[in-house]
Amino acid sequence: MAEIDGNSGTNRLRRSDIAARRAAQGTPQRAGGTARVSRSQQQGAPAQRPVQGSGVQKPAQSASGQRPAQSATTQRTRQSAHRSSQGSQTQRAARNASTRRRTVGQARPEERKRASGAARQAGSAPAGSKEDLRRRGRALASARRTSVRSVMAVFAFFSLVGLLFFLRPSHSDLEKRDLTPFPEFTFGRLVDGSFFSDLSLWYGDTYPLREPMVRLSQGMNALHGIQPKTQLVGGTVNKDELPVEGADADAAAPAEAVADNEVIEVPTERYMAEEIQSKIMEGLYVNDGAAYNIYYFSQESVEQYARAMNTCAKNLEGQATVYSIIAPTSAGALLDEQTLEDLGGTDQLQAIKYFHSLYDDSVHGINVYNTLRAHNNEYIYYRTDHHWTQLGAYYAYVEFCRDKGVEPSNIFGREKMTFDGFLGTFYSELGNSDMEARPDYVDAYIPNSTNDMVIWDTDGNEIETNVVTDVSDWNMYSKYNCFISGDRPLSRIDNPLKNDGSSCLVIKDSFGCAFVPLLVDDYQTVWVIDFRYSDRSIPDFVRENNIQDVIFLNAIVLAGTDPVSSALLAQSQNG
Repeated sequence: MAEIDGNSGTNRLRRSDIAARRAAQGTPQRAGGTARVSRSQQQGAPAQRPVQGSGVQKPAQSASGQRPAQSATTQRTRQSAHRSSQGSQTQRAARNASTRRRTVGQARPEERKRASGAARQAGSAPAGSKEDLRRRGRALASARRTSVRSVMAVFAFFSLVGLLFFLRPSHSDLEKRDLTPFPEFTFGRLVDGSFFSDLSLWYGDTYPLREPMVRLSQGMNALHGIQPKTQLVGGTVNKDELPVEGADADAAAPAEAVADNEVIEVPTERYMAEEIQSKIMEGLYVNDGAAYNIYYFSQESVEQYARAMNTCAKNLEGQATVYSIIAPTSAGALLDEQTLEDLGGTDQLQAIKYFHSLYDDSVHGINVYNTLRAHNNEYIYYRTDHHWTQLGAYYAYVEFCRDKGVEPSNIFGREKMTFDGFLGTFYSELGNSDMEARPDYVDAYIPNSTNDMVIWDTDGNEIETNVVTDVSDWNMYSKYNCFISGDRPLSRIDNPLKNDGSSCLVIKDSFGCAFVPLLVDDYQTVWVIDFRYSDRSIPDFVRENNIQDVIFLNAIVLAGTDPVSSALLAQSQNG
């Protein structure tokens, strides 16, 4: 078949198509506007009347109205036209294919390369072929490069943050403690390696993003399945058997006081803080959005605590009276007897009696357990925090006044401030959603005589502050610090309405913060020492400041630990 190209060929092809369609329909072709009719048609066909306005004549019909049968010539003409039409379609397809071949052949090499690559990516290469394996290898190598770059970018970011020294915190609101200070440099500490060890602790403890990352970790832990309403956190804890003498306060012999020349190993501040935090969170019973810490008895620690009380009383004989208040945990004060028995902790009432049985007669052991149990239907402990409320501390204060033989001041006659939205240590540790949905509130009662006080920080700086501070704008974890500005090495409160020279010293852990404001109206001067941040001799301090009453107030879970009892024993010696 001859190749058709150019405009002329196209025109001929179109005319041939028209002729073929007309022939297939039985319509005669025109030539110069006149219909061409075969000879047989001229001889036997009747004349046709042309249609007005058209050069095409209708075929004649028989008398019956039927179109006459077509001749063999006409059929051959139609068959020839049909074959011509098919040939025309074949020619068009060939021409289009030729045009495509010329277009692809004229494409630039880079375009052909891109088209080939797109075809390979579309999966044109058979699975398992060399081309397919090369493609998979390139994709895997690209993914590895991306992963390495991402890890390096994250590492570079956190390394840069670690170098921002001016952003490093000194206190953790979430953990409610002072963070590790920058270590002091000496040549000796450099040689023995302790400087670099402390430097590593400081770097990790004060990392700028540490607290947000701790909160993120707690949030992720809270997503691990459905949190049950009741659970026991902390696992199995070993405890000592409470001696039989614990039930009889008169059966045990007093713990021996420590001589001034006896060397007591004092724990570091960091170790003590970690041990205290561990004991607070040891054996938590969580029920319906509230947590209760269980007490586990340690005989050696309890006996050492009693030695500290007896040593201080011996060294202050004739100078001051020593009082000891052991605050039970929320579990001991609030839970029913059957639940306490099922949880398997130590009976706190019997444990407190055992403490007291080891005291000398010069030490006044004040049992606040029964009083708190009698008021356990009131808001005397927080649900999300391990501390008692100031109302709980007030009932302990009433017992102290009863033992001392004085009338307690009426807390309900004082101005009260309330701070809503408090989430304490239990929530900080657990991130419990029920606790978050129902946070605590803090009621703080301002002394009638004064709300002014002075504190000294760990660097020895003197700061003027308030007995009860307005913490409405503080974060949700710090509301308990409204009492005496939290835990400080040394504090002093002067009552302007008294001039009788009366004074007391409270040796405390954080339970003492809510207790101290209750004493302000009863003394001319109230001193406060947090033994965890102090190393001064208590007897020496009492004599220097002419103090008459020394009140040790500590939670039972802390009083019965080695670091606390060791620190108090060392500070109870003469300097």
